[in-house]
Amino acid sequence: MSLTLRVAAAVAVALTFASPAPAQKGASERWPFGVEEAPGTLGEKRLDLFNLGPLGAKCWDADLPAPSTEMTSGRRSVERHGDGGADTGPKRLVVYALYGKGPAQQAGLKLGDVITGVGGAPFVGGPATGASPAAAPAAGCFAPMADAIRSAEAGDGKLVLDIERDGKPEQLTVKLKKVGAQALTPEQGKMLATLHDDALQWLADHQVGGGYPETLGGGNGAVVQTCLAGLAWISGGSSLKKGKHKGNLQSAVDFVRRGLTEGDPMKGRTEANWDQTTWGFAHAAIFFGELCVAAKDKALQKELQAIVDTLCQRQEASGGYGHGPGGKNALGYIELNILAAYVVSGLGVAQRAGCTVDAAIVDKLLGYTRESAGDDGGVGYATGPGQKGMGNIGRTAGTWLGARALGRGEDPFVARMQGYVQRHIADMMGGHASLQQHILLGGLAAAALDAETRAAYWDGGLRRDLTLARAPDGSFQSRPWHETLSMGSNTDVTMGEVWTTASWAIVLGAHRSDKKAALVGWLGAR
Repeated sequence: MSLTLRVAAAVAVALTFASPAPAQKGASERWPFGVEEAPGTLGEKRLDLFNLGPLGAKCWDADLPAPSTEMTSGRRSVERHGDGGADTGPKRLVVYALYGKGPAQQAGLKLGDVITGVGGAPFVGGPATGASPAAAPAAGCFAPMADAIRSAEAGDGKLVLDIERDGKPEQLTVKLKKVGAQALTPEQGKMLATLHDDALQWLADHQVGGGYPETLGGGNGAVVQTCLAGLAWISGGSSLKKGKHKGNLQSAVDFVRRGLTEGDPMKGRTEANWDQTTWGFAHAAIFFGELCVAAKDKALQKELQAIVDTLCQRQEASGGYGHGPGGKNALGYIELNILAAYVVSGLGVAQRAGCTVDAAIVDKLLGYTRESAGDDGGVGYATGPGQKGMGNIGRTAGTWLGARALGRGEDPFVARMQGYVQRHIADMMGGHASLQQHILLGGLAAAALDAETRAAYWDGGLRRDLTLARAPDGSFQSRPWHETLSMGSNTDVTMGEVWTTASWAIVLGAHRSDKKAALVGWLGAR
């Protein structure tokens, strides 16, 4: 399946919860994604639920029909440019899953409970209990919940949930770990270091056979996720020669090497071009490139050069890139610039690692992305009708990072891309398909830029999303957003918690100040 578009390849069986949710028994078995059609199988279908950070609870909008694992089918729109959606969160949250013995469950929260507010302040707005009637109401649940979590961790650890149980209002006190004032800015200092270290360990604990179980994209998707996990460990200071996760990295290299050799099992399909392997080669170029930057390895660099040559050979006549060789895919198009962003990043990191990259290939690639872009420098989806001039942060940030790594920073178009990134650094909701990709690429670009841009990234909503993405086990979880709610499917959910955890870990590592510089191939010397 495509890593950017979820298309139903077969009829999906709809699995829904009745309302209210099932009884408390078995809640821990349904974490982290709720009901699964066939756990551990390719393309398993999971519920797209709202995560409540370290509380250990997943919820759904209590005012919407019950969520479903049924996938939408047919052609999807490639963009919803200009319609970012409010994405402030529901006003009432019905509990669908609880982390076993997590803070929420230990506080007495049950499946089917409806969370209506925190500390006496309802999500629907209005003043908190005992507060002045003029107190400003909070919009939705995201910001109030995230603020309450950070305040509790910075204070006495107590967070009061306002709930409805069997139609009657109640309050529950959830006890969180007290970490002091550092909790207020989790993207900095000791709090960042703790979250980062925990995520790296979670990835290590869940590594299987050097990589991770197949989810979306089959074996090719597993290669991509393993590359991201490897980049996360590198962001923590490990390499093939040193560091806590040296062994994990070597196992990951072996897994990726096997995966690139075996190829994509979907490419044998005859009804359309389902070859998705350019995703694997692009991510492998970044991963192997960073390893070669961190510690010279002649054998690995030789493999990296072969990957670079493959990527150069796969360039379309237009200068753009498709999912893989073989022509148009099932949706009738070839090029897409979110993939071009990863390809140019892979070529850039590889060049910094000492590989030879054909300058003519780079010229054509940047020419294609420039043709797709608007005057503001935002990289469009592609150059086809209705695809040009619709920039977003993920495509633009990734392309800018790669062009910069290739020494093209003074190019006028690359300079316009940088300006776009700085103006839109927190505009994650203007993206498409995978919210997590935009969080990742935008976060890396912010780390590569100045302190003002980094602050704008976190202050613009990513501190809130980081807080709510956290889970009690050290992983990071996805969430619904306006596109997934309208489409009925979420790429990040189908990819799974390795995808989200590795992506957030890379961002945290890029912003971490207590480690020696890492990911210098992608980010450059900071």
